[in-house]
Amino acid sequence: MKIALADAIAYGENLLCAQDVPRDIARDVAEHLAESDRVGYTSHGLSILPNYARVLKDGFVRADGRLQLLTDNGSFLAFDGDNGFGQHVGKMAVQAAIARTQELGSCILTLRRSHHLGRMGHYGEMAAHAGLILLAFTNVINRVPTVAPFGGARACLTTNPLCFAGPLPGGRPPLIVDMATSAIAVNKARVLAAKGEQAPPGSLIDAEGKPTNDPHALFTDPPGALLPFGGHKGYAMGLVAELLAGVLSGGGTIQPDNPRQGVATNNMFAVLLNPQVDFNASWRTHEVDAFIDYLHACPPQPGVDRVQYPGEYEAANRALNHDAISFAPAIWANLKQLGDDLGVPAPAPLT
Repeated sequence: MKIALADAIAYGENLLCAQDVPRDIARDVAEHLAESDRVGYTSHGLSILPNYARVLKDGFVRADGRLQLLTDNGSFLAFDGDNGFGQHVGKMAVQAAIARTQELGSCILTLRRSHHLGRMGHYGEMAAHAGLILLAFTNVINRVPTVAPFGGARACLTTNPLCFAGPLPGGRPPLIVDMATSAIAVNKARVLAAKGEQAPPGSLIDAEGKPTNDPHALFTDPPGALLPFGGHKGYAMGLVAELLAGVLSGGGTIQPDNPRQGVATNNMFAVLLNPQVDFNASWRTHEVDAFIDYLHACPPQPGVDRVQYPGEYEAANRALNHDAISFAPAIWANLKQLGDDLGVPAPAPLT
Protein backbone atom coordinates (compact mmCIF):
# COMPACT_ATOMS: atom_id res chain seq x y z
CA MET A 1 0.00 0.00 0.00
CA LYS A 2 1.63 3.23 -1.17
CA ILE A 3 0.39 6.60 0.12
CA ALA A 4 1.54 10.05 -0.97
CA LEU A 5 3.78 11.58 1.70
CA ALA A 6 1.64 14.70 2.07
CA ASP A 7 -1.51 12.56 2.38
CA ALA A 8 0.11 10.32 4.99
CA ILE A 9 1.13 13.32 7.11
CA ALA A 10 -2.32 14.89 6.79
CA TYR A 11 -3.99 11.60 7.74
CA GLY A 12 -1.85 11.24 10.85
CA GLU A 13 -2.52 14.86 11.78
CA ASN A 14 -6.27 14.47 11.32
CA LEU A 15 -6.35 11.24 13.34
CA LEU A 16 -4.76 13.07 16.27
CA CYS A 17 -6.92 16.17 15.90
CA ALA A 18 -9.99 13.93 16.03
CA GLN A 19 -8.78 12.99 19.53
CA ASP A 20 -8.58 16.63 20.68
CA VAL A 21 -4.87 17.08 20.03
CA PRO A 22 -4.18 20.74 19.09
CA ARG A 23 -3.45 21.15 15.40
CA ASP A 24 0.17 22.37 15.78
CA ILE A 25 1.05 19.49 18.12
CA ALA A 26 -0.68 16.97 15.85
CA ARG A 27 1.30 18.30 12.89
CA ASP A 28 4.64 17.88 14.69
CA VAL A 29 3.76 14.32 15.70
CA ALA A 30 2.52 13.34 12.24
CA GLU A 31 5.53 14.83 10.46
CA HIS A 32 7.93 13.04 12.81
CA LEU A 33 6.15 9.68 12.43
CA ALA A 34 5.86 9.93 8.65
CA GLU A 35 9.53 10.84 8.39
CA SER A 36 10.39 7.73 10.40
CA ASP A 37 8.46 5.65 7.86
CA ARG A 38 10.17 7.51 5.05
CA VAL A 39 13.71 6.77 6.26
CA GLY A 40 13.02 3.10 6.93
CA TYR A 41 11.92 2.83 10.58
CA THR A 42 8.37 1.51 10.43
CA SER A 43 8.47 0.66 14.14
CA HIS A 44 8.55 4.39 14.97
CA GLY A 45 6.28 5.52 12.15
CA LEU A 46 2.57 6.08 11.70
CA SER A 47 1.97 2.45 12.70
CA ILE A 48 2.23 3.57 16.32
CA LEU A 49 -0.88 5.80 16.16
CA PRO A 50 -3.35 3.10 17.31
CA ASN A 51 -1.24 2.75 20.47
CA TYR A 52 -1.21 6.53 20.90
CA ALA A 53 -5.01 6.45 20.64
CA ARG A 54 -5.11 3.98 23.52
CA VAL A 55 -2.93 6.09 25.82
CA LEU A 56 -4.88 9.24 24.93
CA LYS A 57 -8.13 7.49 25.81
CA ASP A 58 -6.69 6.20 29.08
CA GLY A 59 -5.34 9.62 30.04
CA PHE A 60 -1.68 8.59 30.03
CA VAL A 61 -0.61 11.45 27.75
CA ARG A 62 -1.77 15.07 27.72
CA ALA A 63 -3.17 15.92 24.31
CA ASP A 64 -2.28 19.59 24.85
CA GLY A 65 0.94 19.09 26.83
CA ARG A 66 3.54 21.76 26.05
CA LEU A 67 7.17 22.37 26.94
CA GLN A 68 7.87 24.06 30.27
CA LEU A 69 11.20 25.71 31.08
CA LEU A 70 12.64 24.67 34.44
CA THR A 71 16.16 26.10 34.35
CA ASP A 72 18.01 28.47 32.02
CA ASN A 73 21.61 28.83 33.12
CA GLY A 74 23.36 29.99 29.96
CA SER A 75 24.68 26.81 28.39
CA PHE A 76 22.36 24.62 30.49
CA LEU A 77 18.66 24.26 29.68
CA ALA A 78 16.29 22.04 31.64
CA PHE A 79 12.71 21.40 30.53
CA ASP A 80 9.62 19.54 31.65
CA GLY A 81 7.55 17.92 28.90
CA ASP A 82 4.22 18.33 30.72
CA ASN A 83 3.51 14.68 29.82
CA GLY A 84 2.85 15.85 26.28
CA PHE A 85 3.62 14.22 22.96
CA GLY A 86 7.38 13.71 22.71
CA GLN A 87 7.55 14.52 19.02
CA HIS A 88 6.32 18.02 19.89
CA VAL A 89 7.98 18.80 23.23
CA GLY A 90 11.19 17.10 22.08
CA LYS A 91 11.26 19.22 18.95
CA MET A 92 10.73 22.41 20.96
CA ALA A 93 13.46 21.49 23.46
CA VAL A 94 16.03 20.59 20.82
CA GLN A 95 15.24 23.75 18.84
CA ALA A 96 15.91 25.80 21.99
CA ALA A 97 19.19 23.95 22.59
CA ILE A 98 20.24 24.47 18.96
CA ALA A 99 19.67 28.21 19.28
CA ARG A 100 21.66 28.33 22.52
CA THR A 101 24.51 26.31 21.01
CA GLN A 102 24.67 28.63 18.03
CA GLU A 103 24.97 31.50 20.49
CA LEU A 104 27.42 30.03 23.00
CA GLY A 105 29.11 27.13 21.21
CA SER A 106 27.67 24.40 23.46
CA CYS A 107 24.59 23.49 25.45
CA ILE A 108 23.62 20.80 27.93
CA LEU A 109 19.95 19.90 27.62
CA THR A 110 17.68 17.88 29.88
CA LEU A 111 14.05 16.99 29.31
CA ARG A 112 11.83 15.10 31.72
CA ARG A 113 8.23 13.80 31.66
CA SER A 114 7.85 13.53 27.92
CA HIS A 115 5.60 10.96 26.32
CA HIS A 116 7.39 8.75 23.76
CA LEU A 117 10.02 10.90 22.01
CA GLY A 118 9.94 8.73 18.88
CA ARG A 119 12.93 8.22 16.60
CA MET A 120 15.89 9.88 18.32
CA GLY A 121 17.71 10.23 15.01
CA HIS A 122 15.11 12.85 14.09
CA TYR A 123 16.56 15.17 16.73
CA GLY A 124 20.07 14.28 15.65
CA GLU A 125 19.21 15.33 12.12
CA MET A 126 17.83 18.62 13.43
CA ALA A 127 21.15 19.35 15.10
CA ALA A 128 23.29 18.12 12.20
CA HIS A 129 21.37 20.21 9.66
CA ALA A 130 22.14 23.22 11.87
CA GLY A 131 25.86 22.34 11.66
CA LEU A 132 26.00 20.99 15.22
CA ILE A 133 26.95 17.75 17.00
CA LEU A 134 24.42 16.06 19.30
CA LEU A 135 24.98 13.29 21.81
CA ALA A 136 21.77 12.20 23.57
CA PHE A 137 20.83 9.53 26.09
CA THR A 138 17.21 8.60 26.82
CA ASN A 139 15.60 6.39 29.44
CA VAL A 140 12.08 4.98 29.53
CA ILE A 141 9.99 4.98 32.71
CA ASN A 142 6.34 4.71 33.78
CA ARG A 143 5.97 1.28 32.21
CA VAL A 144 6.93 -2.25 33.09
CA PRO A 145 10.56 -3.11 32.26
CA THR A 146 11.17 -4.78 28.91
CA VAL A 147 14.92 -5.53 28.86
CA ALA A 148 16.75 -8.13 30.93
CA PRO A 149 20.10 -7.12 32.45
CA PHE A 150 23.13 -9.09 31.25
CA GLY A 151 22.78 -12.57 32.71
CA GLY A 152 19.27 -11.86 34.05
CA ALA A 153 16.22 -14.05 33.39
CA ARG A 154 13.59 -11.30 33.61
CA ALA A 155 13.23 -7.69 32.53
CA CYS A 156 14.57 -4.99 34.88
CA LEU A 157 15.46 -2.25 32.36
CA THR A 158 14.06 -0.61 29.24
CA THR A 159 15.44 0.04 25.75
CA ASN A 160 17.27 3.28 26.72
CA PRO A 161 18.38 4.58 23.30
CA LEU A 162 21.40 6.69 22.56
CA CYS A 163 21.92 9.00 19.61
CA PHE A 164 25.00 10.62 18.11
CA ALA A 165 24.73 12.94 15.13
CA GLY A 166 26.86 15.47 13.32
CA PRO A 167 27.28 17.20 9.97
CA LEU A 168 29.67 15.93 7.32
CA PRO A 169 31.42 18.09 4.70
CA GLY A 170 31.05 17.98 0.94
CA GLY A 171 27.28 17.69 0.83
CA ARG A 172 27.33 14.23 2.39
CA PRO A 173 24.32 13.09 4.47
CA PRO A 174 24.92 13.68 8.19
CA LEU A 175 26.34 10.98 10.43
CA ILE A 176 23.41 9.54 12.42
CA VAL A 177 23.83 6.84 15.07
CA ASP A 178 20.46 6.04 16.64
CA MET A 179 20.12 2.79 18.51
CA ALA A 180 18.40 1.19 21.43
CA THR A 181 20.73 -0.37 23.97
CA SER A 182 18.54 -3.47 23.66
CA ALA A 183 19.13 -5.82 20.76
CA ILE A 184 15.92 -4.55 19.11
CA ALA A 185 13.33 -1.94 20.11
CA VAL A 186 9.96 -2.88 21.62
CA ASN A 187 8.18 -1.34 18.64
CA LYS A 188 10.39 -3.39 16.31
CA ALA A 189 9.24 -6.55 18.09
CA ARG A 190 5.64 -5.34 17.75
CA VAL A 191 6.06 -4.82 14.00
CA LEU A 192 7.74 -8.22 13.56
CA ALA A 193 4.91 -9.88 15.45
CA ALA A 194 2.31 -8.09 13.29
CA LYS A 195 4.09 -9.25 10.14
CA GLY A 196 4.49 -12.82 11.38
CA GLU A 197 8.28 -12.56 11.16
CA GLN A 198 11.00 -13.87 13.48
CA ALA A 199 13.19 -11.72 15.71
CA PRO A 200 16.98 -11.82 15.19
CA PRO A 201 18.87 -14.50 17.14
CA GLY A 202 20.07 -13.33 20.52
CA SER A 203 17.48 -10.57 20.87
CA LEU A 204 14.81 -12.17 23.10
CA ILE A 205 14.19 -14.55 25.96
CA ASP A 206 10.80 -16.04 26.82
CA ALA A 207 9.03 -15.88 30.18
CA GLU A 208 11.20 -18.74 31.46
CA GLY A 209 14.42 -16.96 30.53
CA LYS A 210 15.11 -19.20 27.54
CA PRO A 211 16.35 -17.81 24.19
CA THR A 212 13.65 -17.43 21.52
CA ASN A 213 13.20 -15.86 18.09
CA ASP A 214 9.42 -15.45 18.50
CA PRO A 215 8.59 -11.72 18.97
CA HIS A 216 5.22 -12.69 20.47
CA ALA A 217 7.17 -13.82 23.54
CA LEU A 218 7.47 -10.16 24.56
CA PHE A 219 3.69 -9.81 24.75
CA THR A 220 2.69 -13.01 26.60
CA ASP A 221 1.45 -13.12 30.20
CA PRO A 222 3.87 -13.28 31.91
CA PRO A 223 6.08 -11.64 29.26
CA GLY A 224 9.53 -12.52 28.07
CA ALA A 225 12.21 -9.85 27.71
CA LEU A 226 14.48 -8.19 25.23
CA LEU A 227 18.22 -8.69 25.65
CA PRO A 228 20.90 -5.98 25.63
CA PHE A 229 22.81 -5.63 22.38
CA GLY A 230 26.39 -6.90 22.54
CA GLY A 231 25.97 -8.68 25.86
CA HIS A 232 27.60 -6.92 28.79
CA LYS A 233 28.68 -3.96 26.64
CA GLY A 234 25.17 -2.96 25.59
CA TYR A 235 24.00 -3.60 29.14
CA ALA A 236 26.58 -1.13 30.45
CA MET A 237 25.55 1.50 27.89
CA GLY A 238 21.92 1.04 28.94
CA LEU A 239 22.86 1.75 32.55
CA VAL A 240 24.70 4.92 31.50
CA ALA A 241 21.61 6.12 29.61
CA GLU A 242 19.36 5.26 32.58
CA LEU A 243 21.40 7.29 35.04
CA LEU A 244 22.25 10.28 32.82
CA ALA A 245 18.72 10.71 31.48
CA GLY A 246 16.75 9.63 34.53
CA VAL A 247 18.74 11.27 37.31
CA LEU A 248 20.14 14.46 35.73
CA SER A 249 16.77 15.38 34.24
CA GLY A 250 14.98 14.79 37.54
CA GLY A 251 12.53 12.48 35.81
CA GLY A 252 13.53 9.30 37.63
CA THR A 253 14.69 5.80 36.74
CA ILE A 254 12.92 2.47 36.21
CA GLN A 255 13.45 1.42 39.85
CA PRO A 256 10.18 0.10 41.32
CA ASP A 257 9.47 2.93 43.77
CA ASN A 258 8.54 5.04 40.72
CA PRO A 259 5.14 4.68 38.97
CA ARG A 260 4.64 2.03 36.30
CA GLN A 261 1.33 2.96 34.72
CA GLY A 262 1.87 1.11 31.46
CA VAL A 263 2.84 3.94 29.12
CA ALA A 264 6.27 5.04 27.92
CA THR A 265 7.54 8.25 29.50
CA ASN A 266 10.93 9.50 28.33
CA ASN A 267 13.63 11.54 30.01
CA MET A 268 16.60 12.83 28.02
CA PHE A 269 20.10 14.12 28.66
CA ALA A 270 21.86 15.66 25.67
CA VAL A 271 24.98 17.63 24.85
CA LEU A 272 25.13 19.86 21.76
CA LEU A 273 28.37 21.28 20.38
CA ASN A 274 29.38 23.57 17.56
CA PRO A 275 32.33 21.71 15.95
CA GLN A 276 33.61 24.79 14.09
CA VAL A 277 34.13 27.28 16.89
CA ASP A 278 37.90 27.78 16.71
CA PHE A 279 40.79 28.27 14.26
CA ASN A 280 41.00 24.54 13.49
CA ALA A 281 37.78 24.58 11.47
CA SER A 282 39.38 23.99 8.07
CA TRP A 283 41.58 21.18 9.41
CA ARG A 284 38.58 19.50 11.02
CA THR A 285 36.63 19.64 7.79
CA HIS A 286 39.50 18.11 5.86
CA GLU A 287 40.10 15.41 8.47
CA VAL A 288 36.45 14.31 8.58
CA ASP A 289 36.23 14.29 4.79
CA ALA A 290 39.41 12.23 4.49
CA PHE A 291 38.20 9.77 7.12
CA ILE A 292 34.87 9.15 5.34
CA ASP A 293 36.73 8.68 2.04
CA TYR A 294 38.97 6.18 3.82
CA LEU A 295 35.94 4.19 5.05
CA HIS A 296 34.30 4.23 1.63
CA ALA A 297 37.51 2.91 0.06
CA CYS A 298 37.44 -0.24 2.21
CA PRO A 299 36.74 -3.30 0.02
CA PRO A 300 33.39 -4.87 0.98
CA GLN A 301 32.89 -8.41 2.21
CA PRO A 302 31.37 -10.94 -0.19
CA GLY A 303 27.69 -10.19 -0.69
CA VAL A 304 28.00 -6.59 0.49
CA ASP A 305 27.72 -3.75 -2.02
CA ARG A 306 29.92 -1.25 -0.21
CA VAL A 307 30.97 0.02 3.19
CA GLN A 308 28.70 2.76 4.51
CA TYR A 309 28.72 5.07 7.51
CA PRO A 310 25.70 5.43 9.83
CA GLY A 311 23.28 7.86 8.25
CA GLU A 312 23.60 6.71 4.65
CA TYR A 313 20.82 4.16 5.18
CA GLU A 314 18.40 6.91 6.19
CA ALA A 315 19.49 9.17 3.33
CA ALA A 316 19.03 6.41 0.75
CA ASN A 317 15.54 5.60 2.03
CA ARG A 318 14.61 9.29 2.11
CA ALA A 319 15.57 9.58 -1.54
CA LEU A 320 13.75 6.36 -2.42
CA ASN A 321 10.60 7.50 -0.61
CA HIS A 322 10.86 11.06 -1.85
CA ASP A 323 7.13 11.72 -2.09
CA ALA A 324 5.38 8.53 -0.95
CA ILE A 325 5.42 5.93 1.85
CA SER A 326 4.72 2.21 1.54
CA PHE A 327 2.78 0.41 4.31
CA ALA A 328 2.51 -3.31 4.97
CA PRO A 329 -1.12 -4.48 4.60
CA ALA A 330 -1.53 -5.30 8.31
CA ILE A 331 -0.19 -1.91 9.39
CA TRP A 332 -2.38 -0.01 6.94
CA ALA A 333 -5.42 -2.04 8.01
CA ASN A 334 -4.84 -0.96 11.63
CA LEU A 335 -4.48 2.68 10.63
CA LYS A 336 -7.59 2.57 8.48
CA GLN A 337 -9.55 0.94 11.31
CA LEU A 338 -8.47 3.76 13.62
CA GLY A 339 -9.67 6.26 11.02
CA ASP A 340 -13.00 4.45 10.70
CA ASP A 341 -13.42 4.49 14.48
CA LEU A 342 -12.69 8.23 14.63
CA GLY A 343 -14.61 9.19 11.51
CA VAL A 344 -11.48 10.25 9.63
CA PRO A 345 -11.43 9.12 6.00
CA ALA A 346 -8.24 7.38 4.89
CA PRO A 347 -6.40 8.80 1.87
CA ALA A 348 -6.60 6.96 -1.42
CA PRO A 349 -3.56 4.79 -2.23
CA LEU A 350 -1.37 5.61 -5.18
CA THR A 351 -1.77 3.38 -8.19
